[in-house]
Amino acid sequence: MRPHLLHPHVNNLILIGGGHSHVFVIKQLGMKPLPEARITLISENTYTPYSGMLPGFIAGHYSFDDCHIDLRKLCQWAGIRFICSTVKRLDPAEKEIICHQYPPLSYDLLSINTGSQPRLHTINGALQYGHAVKPVNNFLSQWRQWLNSSAATGQTYHIIMVGGGAAGVEVLLAMHYHIHSASNIRANFTLICSDKSILSTHNKRVQNFFQQHLDRLGIKIITNQKVTAITAHQLLLTDGQTLDADFVTLAIDAGAQSWLTESGVQCDSKGFIQVDKFLRSISHPDIFAVGDSAAFTPSPLPKAGVYAVRQGPILTLNLIAALKKHSLRPFKPQHRFLSLLATGERHAVASRGPLFATGKWVWDWKNHIDRKFMARFNPSPMAANKNSDDTPPNTMRCGGCGAKINSSILQNVLSKLDIQPNPDIVNGLGDDAAIINLPAGVQLVQSVDFFRHFIDDPYLLGRIAAIHSLGDLYAMGAKPHSALVTAVIPYSQAAIMEETLHHLMLGILTTLNNENTTLIGGHSGEGSELAVGLTVNGTLTPGQALTKSGFSHGDNLILTKPIGTGVLLAANMAANCQGRWLDNAFNFMLQSNQTAAMILRTNGTHGCTDVTGFGLLGHLQEILTASQYGATIALDKIPVLDGALQCSAQGIQSSLYSANKKSSNYPNYTGQHPVFPLLFDPQTAGGLLAGIPAHFTDKCLHALADAGYTAAKIGWIDKQLPASVITFKE
Repeated sequence: MRPHLLHPHVNNLILIGGGHSHVFVIKQLGMKPLPEARITLISENTYTPYSGMLPGFIAGHYSFDDCHIDLRKLCQWAGIRFICSTVKRLDPAEKEIICHQYPPLSYDLLSINTGSQPRLHTINGALQYGHAVKPVNNFLSQWRQWLNSSAATGQTYHIIMVGGGAAGVEVLLAMHYHIHSASNIRANFTLICSDKSILSTHNKRVQNFFQQHLDRLGIKIITNQKVTAITAHQLLLTDGQTLDADFVTLAIDAGAQSWLTESGVQCDSKGFIQVDKFLRSISHPDIFAVGDSAAFTPSPLPKAGVYAVRQGPILTLNLIAALKKHSLRPFKPQHRFLSLLATGERHAVASRGPLFATGKWVWDWKNHIDRKFMARFNPSPMAANKNSDDTPPNTMRCGGCGAKINSSILQNVLSKLDIQPNPDIVNGLGDDAAIINLPAGVQLVQSVDFFRHFIDDPYLLGRIAAIHSLGDLYAMGAKPHSALVTAVIPYSQAAIMEETLHHLMLGILTTLNNENTTLIGGHSGEGSELAVGLTVNGTLTPGQALTKSGFSHGDNLILTKPIGTGVLLAANMAANCQGRWLDNAFNFMLQSNQTAAMILRTNGTHGCTDVTGFGLLGHLQEILTASQYGATIALDKIPVLDGALQCSAQGIQSSLYSANKKSSNYPNYTGQHPVFPLLFDPQTAGGLLAGIPAHFTDKCLHALADAGYTAAKIGWIDKQLPASVITFKE
């Protein structure tokens, strides 16, 4: 027995929300890891906007990437697990977080930085007809949709901003600038402020400047009025005045998300978690809250991003101290802070106490500060493992059967799984082996797949692993029947191991249940990293198999999914993959091949395979060897995942790329087509490659498209070519 050295996790630290404080925590923990803690970020979006650059983005001065932090990429760099989901409920008694379409997550220490959103429920019709500036991603989507639907109509629209604070004024001016500089939309603008003056927290010189600036632009200002109701095309004020309104934006008093107040954690009257000077909940010392999510009890703080930014370093120190049982440090907010307010164009105003300054130079100053802030959270791709702690744990873990997951953990997990019954299974889980009664007149089809984790989310990994494994059955034309699972779980504290195994099995079972496949057993053990495999069983009517030798001359080659997962996963391992690219790739990996296989069968295919580890060219060569034909590939027609070409052009490759290329007996290709290197890219949960008779091809492609597949004709079988020879058409 050769013992292995591990760093077992003993604590669960969960961060909810990708706000300004938490991105600082992630960056710091990436530079100085905590091997004893499993750290998880839960965010409903892969990208988090930087509020300081939001007006510039709306105006058109910044691109999306300029002013959004890629949370998935940052977490990958920092070695922190990223879960893209929405929190539905917090149970502090059970120390459990319930998310949308995700298994429950337990925590030992929790930090909340989810921000705030306007209290729309205080205005009749606001939820239905208003557009709150927060959550920012929702607002940006709604604004883009309105711009697209309103272009080139010739109508004059009425755009209204409700809220005369800094956010309302800056966003309104940015919308005005965009409308007049980058669109053909005609619109007039109105600003409604409940105070006697706009920007009431700023000095008179700042107020006067913006009052005059808005007047010059023809923007109407209504002060000392509140909105009482919003309808589809009108807005009602407290004095009874009615205004025409086509797009109403709200930047009013902030409120908290409902799950905070419903959690039982002590909150203020608006639902924000009350925290002490250490940023810790006054009712639950294992919960921290910062930014707009928190109500600072020593002295109330305005809802301003500057406080979240300043709280980040103290929060990091206190989370580490809480895990290590050390003393906490107090947060000491500044009484005054500098505000740099954008005026729509590349011009800004500086405000701090009595200070007032304005000009293009203020914009340049603000732009420099904002870009410097953003650069901190776009770290360079990793060159090596950053974990420099080589201290071995106190115990050595055994191998062999001594490495099995302990029975109490296994039984706890199995008891929580909703395993669907199957009349064909005589004995399944709980016995030494499964006994299966196969229906009469069918053949057993069996396949196995196994791989180490490529993402730190065990639930997502389980779902994709099952999709990947079942692909072999669908490629053969078989109907899935049952499956066994092999799971390797990193050694950690028992509760963490149990949760990891539970989430992995739930992910697998979610896919298996969707595919009418019964879980009948498996094996679990400890290891240095998360890994999973499935042995899948299927049934097939004799003589109905789809084989690699079934391809015929004249068949068109149909590929049902884009390629590029290998290069994207390789880029992600080095924290060099855009989050949106990976999100899109996961969506394709989660797409079942079941319906595609049925469509291919209906349209006359006799030969099929799934494109997985050997890459598109490797699996095509298996087809050509078995069928004794050659083929022509149209490189321009091959569907490719977003970002795969960019990563490939940077020289990023999967570790299996070189072996796939070396083993491929392809002709000397002298072209420079950018897709060509991706032919050797190994695919995880890839699509099906089938031969479809020419007269069925268009019908087949239309059916695949209607079913949601990004399918394409990528070439054809040609008996005029020597066996196994491939020619390439650009």
